[in-house]
Amino acid sequence: MHGFFFSFWWLIFPIGFFIFGAWDRWLAYRRSQDRLDLLRTYTQQGKDPPPELIRALQGGDLEDVPPPPAYDPYDRDSRRAYRRYHRHAWRYTPYGAWRSAIVTGAVAGGFWFAAYYGDVPGADWPFRLVAIIMSIIFAANLVTALFATTFRNR
Repeated sequence: MHGFFFSFWWLIFPIGFFIFGAWDRWLAYRRSQDRLDLLRTYTQQGKDPPPELIRALQGGDLEDVPPPPAYDPYDRDSRRAYRRYHRHAWRYTPYGAWRSAIVTGAVAGGFWFAAYYGDVPGADWPFRLVAIIMSIIFAANLVTALFATTFRNR
């Protein structure tokens, strides 16, 4: 058992990411429930809810996609921020989702290839483990790309 922990110390990181990801989703769920409860109290009192609450309930949170920064052609920092935003804006498009799916699929295929055809003795099962994990990530990115293409913002 002692050797098990020394051999698999690196599993702390993915397990920690999964735990923190689940915690983040739980907090997002609680936040949306609190917003719905607040909207319910406004409707029970017969008052109009503020437009910020309606926008937050419709998915227009500030957490989604940040707006582009203000552009001032004479301000060096403003120009840099504007270029940086547009350089990375493709990540929030269907193109970015398909690119992620293709890259993770290629990496997963490479690990599957290394697991079956690698000549390093005893290295087939670590490659297979990483290939399984990358295949799951590829499947998630593929579903995200399909949804991003199908339910594109109009």
